[in-house]
Amino acid sequence: MGHRLQVIEQLKIGFEVPYVTGKGEAIDSITLQINERKQGIYFSYALSDPTDDNLDIMFPPEGINLLGQMIRQILQDLGMSPRRIVMQLYEYSPSTRFLSAEGRAPVNRERDTVLIILTKTPFVYRFGYEMMLWHQAMHAKDRWEHRFPSAHPMVHVGDWVDVLWHFSIDGRLQNLGKPHYSKEERLEEAVRVFQGLEVDSIQERIERLCDQLWGKEVTMAELLEIGKSLGLEPAAER
Repeated sequence: MGHRLQVIEQLKIGFEVPYVTGKGEAIDSITLQINERKQGIYFSYALSDPTDDNLDIMFPPEGINLLGQMIRQILQDLGMSPRRIVMQLYEYSPSTRFLSAEGRAPVNRERDTVLIILTKTPFVYRFGYEMMLWHQAMHAKDRWEHRFPSAHPMVHVGDWVDVLWHFSIDGRLQNLGKPHYSKEERLEEAVRVFQGLEVDSIQERIERLCDQLWGKEVTMAELLEIGKSLGLEPAAER
C-alpha cells in the first residue's frame, strides 16, 4: 500500500470572487494537492507533523471512509450531485493560522465541484463531524444554487454576514430535522458580533432579524441590504 500523504493529483479550482491580497493581487483559484481518492471522493491533508503515522492517528482510514460516505449522502439529500467532491482536512494547531477555525464549503465557478474544508478542532471533538458536515453542506447549497457567489475560500465578507446567514441555515436544518445550532445559540452569537460593531438597540433588532430569517432561503444581496440598513459595509479583503 502506498503512502497516504503521497500527492497523486493536483486539482485546480477557480472562483467567481477572488481573494485580494494585501498587495492588491487578485487570486481567483487554488490548486489542491490530492493525497487519496476513495469511493470517488478526493481527500487532501494538511498536518503539522506530515507523516503517515500521524495521519493514521488524526484521520484514520476507516474514519475517512465514513466521512466520504456521510458527505456524499448529505449532498444528495440536499439535491446536489457534484461531479467532484473534495475534502480538505487540517490538523488543528493553535500556532498555525489555517483557512478556518472550523470549516468552509466553497464551490467552483462552474458549480460542478464542492470543496469541504474541515479543521480537526476542539469543536469537532465535542460535537463530531455530522453537525459540521450538515452545516457546511448548507453553505455549499446556497452557493451551488447561485444565492451566494462562488468565492475563494479566503474571502470573508464579515462576521455579521455569517451570523445572519446562520439564522437561515440553522433554521432550515431544524426544519429538516438535522443537527443544528439552536435559535438561542445563534442569537447569542449574533449579539456578541453586533455589539462589537456598536450597532444601536441591537438586542431587539437582532431578535426581529432572527425571526425574519430563521429557516428562510436568503441571498447575499439580501444580507448586504440588511447590513446597509444597520450602517454596516462588507469587510475589505486583505
